[in-house]
Amino acid sequence: MPGNPFKASILSLIKAHPSGISEYNLIQRLLDCEEEFSFAEEGANLALFRQHFVVMNALYQLQTELFNEGMYLSISPLDIRLGPVTDPGLASLPDDNSATPLRDYYLDWENFFQTSYADVETMLTRFMERYLAIDERLDALQILELPADAPWEVIKQTYRRLAAQHHPDKGGDPVRFRAIRGAYEILIRCHAN
Repeated sequence: MPGNPFKASILSLIKAHPSGISEYNLIQRLLDCEEEFSFAEEGANLALFRQHFVVMNALYQLQTELFNEGMYLSISPLDIRLGPVTDPGLASLPDDNSATPLRDYYLDWENFFQTSYADVETMLTRFMERYLAIDERLDALQILELPADAPWEVIKQTYRRLAAQHHPDKGGDPVRFRAIRGAYEILIRCHAN
């Protein structure tokens, strides 16, 4: 599949949505018009991975091709859109070091062919673990009445202050104290990882 048979259809859909289109909507429209795009025989999660990979591969190829024609393809999961290059003096795509590994990954077809059902399941499990850990961390910070970007030193100081204030031996509420202690233990675990 190194030629990406869906690239022309993807470009057509992008051009049909000048105000932008999400990756989800792009995939749904491709499923409506391209029977081979379903990868249905692969199993649901592997099929979704393959659809995503093919779309990202086409987008990164198109980004380079269109840039050479004076157009910039902005790639974001929630907003894929085509517009003119704003700086006509640019000789190449803007170098975003954080996007380079991602771009390289999706332009390498070996990643498409070598990723198995088990690999996708592992990726999804890891993603969910990280997502839940972030959610758990935010809940713990809220219990300590701290913002999401609180540094570790502030977390420790706040915990000590609240624990002393709510400790049952000092007349504090035992339920509130246990909540504060539990929140701090979550934050210790998050900090260690």
